[in-house]
Amino acid sequence: MERRNEILNYIRNRPGVTFRELARELGLGIGDLQYHLGKLEKEGKVFSRKVGRRRYIFPAGFEEEAQRLLMAISTETRRKILLLLMEGPMSQGEIAERLKVSQPTVSYHMRELEKLGVVKAERTGKSVIYTINYDPETLVRLIRDYRPGLWERLADSLIDLLAGMGEGE
Repeated sequence: MERRNEILNYIRNRPGVTFRELARELGLGIGDLQYHLGKLEKEGKVFSRKVGRRRYIFPAGFEEEAQRLLMAISTETRRKILLLLMEGPMSQGEIAERLKVSQPTVSYHMRELEKLGVVKAERTGKSVIYTINYDPETLVRLIRDYRPGLWERLADSLIDLLAGMGEGE
């Protein structure tokens, strides 16, 4: 029971944690974690959502929009894409060029982000233009509240960017 409470508290503090991440962070075997999560789900204390190959775990009653956004920022490439789209609409080619990744990589992540409903795609001629489909303030709040380590890395990156801008003067 103590182990189950530890799992539940971790999920409450880090909603949207992936199954593998949870096992690694708590030092639990896969079977042990599956057993306890099964019990917690039957008790209605947690639920999980599977997107692609990942299983995300949330505490009961966690809001839908927040679920989608936390799943969207679960990978570094998707976080970078969303940050780029905060600057304004972009094509797949522009995103690939800015991130220095292949267009198929961007295409894969954009499909996943579209499934989650956090980006919109609009075809214009031969190009597809992507825009964000959420309130950026909500994303900032979620990162600050539930991913403080990520918040610190983003703040450090912003400081580095601003320091670099001043060097050219």
